Amino acid sequence: MKLEGLVAFVTGGASGLGAETVKQLVEAGVKVTFGDLNAENGEALVKELGEDKTKFLELDVTDEKAVEAAINTCVETFGALHIAVNCAGIAAVGQTITSKSIMSFSTMRLVTEINVFGTIYVAAHAAKAMSKNKPVNDRGERGVVINVASVAGYEGQRGQVSYSASKGAIIGITTPMARDLGRFGIRVVAIAPGTIMSPMLAAQTDKMKNLLLKDTPLGRFGEADEFAHMVRTIAENSYLNGVTLRMDGGTILSYS
Repeated sequence: MKLEGLVAFVTGGASGLGAETVKQLVEAGVKVTFGDLNAENGEALVKELGEDKTKFLELDVTDEKAVEAAINTCVETFGALHIAVNCAGIAAVGQTITSKSIMSFSTMRLVTEINVFGTIYVAAHAAKAMSKNKPVNDRGERGVVINVASVAGYEGQRGQVSYSASKGAIIGITTPMARDLGRFGIRVVAIAPGTIMSPMLAAQTDKMKNLLLKDTPLGRFGEADEFAHMVRTIAENSYLNGVTLRMDGGTILSYS
């Protein structure tokens, strides 16, 4: 799809990968509604990019009704929805058992609610809105849903059972969701980032960062602008569908 004049909805859009995605989409001529729990950052980003190009909504993606309302607001504000990007997510660390305890199932439930259910809520309601679009080109395209998985969904490290399970689920839904939505002219693609510098990665200890760098052939962390460029590439390439694209610098996560 040609991006100029399209409309996007981005979750987790007030910081990190989501914020950079919002910026690059706006630069490409896309109107963007974005949601996040961080209202201060979200409102500041609207001020930076312009109220005529962006709209911020305080949003908890685990609230399905709130997600539906946010997407309806996006359509009401900018007239349509063509691109949905699921950047909202959290990580959690906790080994299955230790010498004194077992993993926190309440934490796993929270990770699943945000990373899996939140993603599916957005994808489903976004697809419903996209299905009402007139095709944007002679290829019959009405929209694209871009979900965010992780290399941890393939080879999780110690302590990543909750996180890896949630990101493995995103990989797992990509093909069937693409098959569900193809007849409507809607594509579904997932990105599996490796070690991309973000608030989530920045919160890691120096020891963990150094361990992650040892697993990366390029010897550096990816940058948010590289992730956002991938989002743009997926949106623009009309024949990318039903796949999870690893964007990891060649990283294969090690044991620890």
